[in-house]
Amino acid sequence: MIDGITAKDTPLNIGVQGVFKFEGLRLTHKLDEFYDIRGSLHKVKNNGIHNADDFNFSDFKNVLSRLSTEIGLNPDITTLNGLEWGVNIKLPTNPNNVLKRIILHKSNSGCWKNNKHNYKEFGYNDYSNKFYNKSELTCVEPFHSENILRLEVSVKRMRHLKGVLTYKRISDLLDVEVWKRLEKLLVKTVEECLVIDFSDDEINSLSKDEYIRYLQYINPIVFWDCLNRRKFYDEKKECETFIIKHSKSTLKIDIIRLISAKCQELRAVTHINLNVKYPDKFRALQNISQLEDKDVFHCRVGVNLSKEALPDKDGIKLCKGCGRIIPNPRVNQYYCGESQVGKIQAHKCRNSNSNPRNNGRTTFKRIISIPLLFDLSEFIESDRLKFLVEHPIENSIKTKID
Repeated sequence: MIDGITAKDTPLNIGVQGVFKFEGLRLTHKLDEFYDIRGSLHKVKNNGIHNADDFNFSDFKNVLSRLSTEIGLNPDITTLNGLEWGVNIKLPTNPNNVLKRIILHKSNSGCWKNNKHNYKEFGYNDYSNKFYNKSELTCVEPFHSENILRLEVSVKRMRHLKGVLTYKRISDLLDVEVWKRLEKLLVKTVEECLVIDFSDDEINSLSKDEYIRYLQYINPIVFWDCLNRRKFYDEKKECETFIIKHSKSTLKIDIIRLISAKCQELRAVTHINLNVKYPDKFRALQNISQLEDKDVFHCRVGVNLSKEALPDKDGIKLCKGCGRIIPNPRVNQYYCGESQVGKIQAHKCRNSNSNPRNNGRTTFKRIISIPLLFDLSEFIESDRLKFLVEHPIENSIKTKID
C-alpha cells in the first residue's frame, strides 16, 4: 500500500557525499550526516527492480528494519514531506477500458500522461490522484501479462493528510489504524469520480437526443471544461440521473469493493522477517554525481574479521568500525586509513563508532528538553543508553540515567 516517500534533512549513517541511488531510493547529501530521501519503499523490498507486486504491512516493517540496519534510517525522527500510497487490483479486462470510463474527479477532467491512454492523473496543488495500467508500465513477469490497474494518491503537501497522520513521521505508518484511514481516502477518491460505463446494447437503445447527450458526457475537454461553476454542477446532477436511468453498470462499486478487499489483505499482519540477509548497502549504492569515488562499491572486499575472533595481539590491529586488519597501524590508530580503503570507507568506519553515541546523546537531549509529566529515560533503548552512561553530555542527563 505505502509506496513513495519524500523526507528532507534526514540523518543517515552513510558517510558519503553527492547523490546516490539505493534500491529504489534517491539519497541526496545536504550537510554533515543529513540527506534528502526520495523514492519508493516498495521498490526497496524488491532490491530496486520493480513495485508491481503487493506491498503489505509486514513487508513495510521489514523494509524499515532493513533501512535502519543498512543506512541508519530512524522512523521516529524522519519527517515526511511527501507520501504516495495505493493498491494494485486485478481486472478481468484490459485496464485501459476502465480508464476511459473515468471521466472526472470532482470537477477535474484530468490529463493523460504523455498523451497515452494508460495513465490518467487528476492533479491539485496539494496532491494528485493517479489511475494507470500497471501491467503496461512494467516489464516484469507475471505482472506484465496480467490486467493490473493501479490506483494511487500522491501527496505533495502534508496538510492534505491532516487528521490522518499524528506526527507526520514514518513511524506513524507503523500503525494499522493509519492504513485504514489511507484506505478511506483511496475509496473516497473513487467515490468522487464520475464513471460512465455503458454497454453496446445500452448505447444502441438510446434515442438520438440521448445519444448526443451521452457523447457530451464522456468528453471532458469539449463539454465539461467549457461549463461555468453553476452550470457544471447542474449538468453533473443531470448526468448522474441519466446514468442511473440508462445504465446498469456496477463498475464504480466493483472498483471500490476491490480496493477495500485488497487493503484488508495488505493490512493482515504476519510475521516480521528479521533474519533476512541483504547485500552490503554500498554495493547497492550507485553514485550519480561523483563517479570517481569507486571505492564505495568495494567496501567489503578483503578479510573482514570480528574483534572477538581475532583480538589485538602480536602487532595486529583491527578496525573498530569494519573489523578489517589495519596494515602497519600507527600507535593511536583505531580505524582504517584512507590509503588502505579510500576516503569514503575510512569516513564510514569512523562514523560507525561515533554515530550511535552521538545519535543517542542527541535523542536523549531532545527528550529532556520537552516538559513532561513522566520520566521517559527508562524507555530509551539499551544500546543508546550505554553511550549516555559512558559519555554524559550534561549533568541533567547523567542524573536522569542514575
